[in-house]
Amino acid sequence: MTNPRVSFLLLTLTAGTLWAGWEGYRYVAKNLVGTAVKQSKQRIAVMALSSETGKKTRSSAIITERLTSEIASAPGVDVIERSRLDQVLNEQNIQSQGSIDPLTVKKIGNILGADALVTGSVIELNDQTVEVNARLVDTQNGKILKTVSKKIDKDWQDTRSSGWDDFDINMDMDVDMNAPEPLLPGGFIDTSCNRLSRDEAAVVYMGAELQARKIAHELKTGSLSVKDLTRNPGSEIKDAELKRFYYAKIKEWYQNGNGIKPLTAGEEETRERLRPMVSAYPCR
Repeated sequence: MTNPRVSFLLLTLTAGTLWAGWEGYRYVAKNLVGTAVKQSKQRIAVMALSSETGKKTRSSAIITERLTSEIASAPGVDVIERSRLDQVLNEQNIQSQGSIDPLTVKKIGNILGADALVTGSVIELNDQTVEVNARLVDTQNGKILKTVSKKIDKDWQDTRSSGWDDFDINMDMDVDMNAPEPLLPGGFIDTSCNRLSRDEAAVVYMGAELQARKIAHELKTGSLSVKDLTRNPGSEIKDAELKRFYYAKIKEWYQNGNGIKPLTAGEEETRERLRPMVSAYPCR
């Protein structure tokens, strides 16, 4: 019998964006990743999808983040960290949305070591539905390897509302990095950041996955209830890419058809030891 508190929590998450309407995103991601794997395109950079006007909207931002999560959780490909992609785009003065010419595609691919880019657009059909048009582009020659179109129901509103503390900003993952710093979470931008090495970053991601697995197990078994929460899981994670990975892993573990086991004593000890690193990432 389903625990009613877990059911309520899942409904709350659905209202936010974590598990709501993921079928359409899976469809698009599956087709793009399938082609990428067949073409031996392992490293992928996901560009921000644009609206039909070429500008960033709430819909395009939400869909970009959800689609990126699905692609990142798929086997056979690696998604380049968004912060690294944004850094290159800023340095090269390249627009992060809309159509990109073949020379620019090759330039981005060379700098990032990306085998392919995902670009596309979001068309608002009406108040309830959008159409996602995504393309997988070869960075060697700018050739379009795959195009996918899918209609997706909107489960978000232009005006945000939340009954779960800072749930919206953490779960929507559409923070405008060009916004004035006071509008961003404290410590989100730290110019004195001493960044972790590649090996240290891998350890942090391991800690984030252990943390996600613990939450997924507690949701599944009903040991985690709304009354126990003072803020949504993952609120302490400052890095957008790591947060995206974390939520994707919660979903992946929760939906695991083979069941999910609790953390062992050793894994729990490791999770606790790595928690400060997860919170501080990408800084020491």
